[in-house]
Amino acid sequence: MDIDELKRRYLLGERDFHEINLRKVNLEKVNLSRANLFNVNLCKANLFEANLTKVNLHRANLTKANLRRAVLNGAILEGADLRGANLRRASLIKADLFNANLQGAILEHSHLGGANLNNADLTHAHLNWANLRKADLNHAHLNGSDLSSAKFCNTIMPDGSIRNDDC
Repeated sequence: MDIDELKRRYLLGERDFHEINLRKVNLEKVNLSRANLFNVNLCKANLFEANLTKVNLHRANLTKANLRRAVLNGAILEGADLRGANLRRASLIKADLFNANLQGAILEHSHLGGANLNNADLTHAHLNWANLRKADLNHAHLNGSDLSSAKFCNTIMPDGSIRNDDC
């Protein structure tokens, strides 16, 4: 399926696009809110400023994808592969990133308020200036992550403790 076909079918009301290959496609500023993109390959895709609100991206491949300023509020990213993805200034409010792989991901200035990052791999992730208020980082892997100037309030840390630096 090419991009034009995807957009046409979405505009006609179709929302199920599971397991399609969208590797390296340009979906800049696209609206795919509430779409089912289960197990989709979006490796190196350009999703700059895309509206992915409440999208199902369970087990999706988003390695090295450009998600700068994308809106992923309420999105399901459980088990998604986001290694090296650029999520700078993305909005992931209440997103489900349980067991997601975010190794080396750029999350600078991202809004992760209320996000579920339980058991997520954030090794070497760039979380500086990220909003982590009410985020659940229980059992998350933060080895080598940059959390400088990140905002914490009622944030559940990997060891189960609550961090309230910015309440």
